[in-house]
Amino acid sequence: MQSKTKFLKQKGQSLVLSLILMSFAAMTVLYSYNTAQLNIKSTKLQHTADNTAYSIATIAVRDFNFKAYTNRASVANQVAVAQMVGLSSWFNMTDRFTQNACSALCWVPYLGQVINAIRSGVGYANQVVQPFTEIMITAENSILGILRVSQSAIHYASAVSSFTTAQQIVKANDNKAELSLVQNAQLINDIRNVWFTFQKQHNRNLQNRYNTQFTDFKAVIMDSRDPFSEQRSYKLSSIWSKTLWPLRWKTLKAGGSELVSNRNDAESWTSMDTIGFHLSKYRCSWSGCRWRGYKETPIGWGATRSDDRANINRLRSSSLWGRSRGINKKSSRLAAYNQEESGNYSGVQSFYGLSNSASKKNHTDNIVVVVSKEQKDVRTTSSVDLAENTIDPATTEKLLGDRLSNISASQAYYSRPSDLWARSDSKYEYGNLYNRDCN
Repeated sequence: MQSKTKFLKQKGQSLVLSLILMSFAAMTVLYSYNTAQLNIKSTKLQHTADNTAYSIATIAVRDFNFKAYTNRASVANQVAVAQMVGLSSWFNMTDRFTQNACSALCWVPYLGQVINAIRSGVGYANQVVQPFTEIMITAENSILGILRVSQSAIHYASAVSSFTTAQQIVKANDNKAELSLVQNAQLINDIRNVWFTFQKQHNRNLQNRYNTQFTDFKAVIMDSRDPFSEQRSYKLSSIWSKTLWPLRWKTLKAGGSELVSNRNDAESWTSMDTIGFHLSKYRCSWSGCRWRGYKETPIGWGATRSDDRANINRLRSSSLWGRSRGINKKSSRLAAYNQEESGNYSGVQSFYGLSNSASKKNHTDNIVVVVSKEQKDVRTTSSVDLAENTIDPATTEKLLGDRLSNISASQAYYSRPSDLWARSDSKYEYGNLYNRDCN
């Protein structure tokens, strides 16, 4: 009997010990489950925060790239206006040249008939070209206005949609997660900085010595002119420029298109084309024998302006229009006196570019996003009624404010791909809204 009783006591002690060990094992499993759940949910929430921050930066990048596209489109359309004004001026000059040639030579048999036929053909062509250029200048000006309006529309739309899109991204990644305004006060400020501090809308009324973007944009337009618009000055060869002692002569063609400022008014495109016959004689005097200068005879001229704001007659600089006033002085005076107006041009439109605070920067400031979810949605044992709180294995995973939160940051940056479009001058290029390389 003693032996049997002793055996039963030993069996009872083992059961108690086993229960204690099983309790510890159960608690360990539950704690492991809670830790795993927190890690999994935290990782998923971090991915949600990363995706949200990246999405806002992507919206900013697309906004920047759209403005870069439309800025380049504006430059292209400005150059198109310069081409149309130049075409009008060139045809006016050619028409005048053939008229002068006919006045001088149409009396010559046979040759006069050829010259008269050329004059008639050029005159007819000019009658077609002039209304065509006027329509095209007005159309290009309308396109420039549409580009300006589209920039403003996309600017405000993308700024407003950035936060609402971020909320949609959060819900698409985790329908239990939230992007609350309380936790994202900094995000609102970051969005404001990207859309309203890092970039600005520039126009001629805001330009000064501290804000030169509008002046710089006009320089970009002038530098983008094609060879025909920039300068069409040259010397005619063959019989037009020759030396037959004691005479020598040269026939010089000068012309170009210029964007001129009108003080506080909008800019104007102007163009001038001239042809001058320059004759020099070899003469002797008390100072010796030598070629004596060149005397100009105007033989062709034409000038066109895009609106009534500019007056070519008052623009006296010899560097304008391919140096026409310096090369063919008399012809240029006649061209300015007979200037014509073509189209309806409103000047350089306002545009979006980087602000002074973004000077020599290649990226925006951080866009910080905080995404969170309630602890009950993490599905730890705290969401299950096990027993008293004192034995709840999830008490050690209590979160601040009973929420699981994750933070992420992103930036929109500019990078010129040197392997594809390397600069010919090998200089470093900072961020700008003229090229489309934002990421």
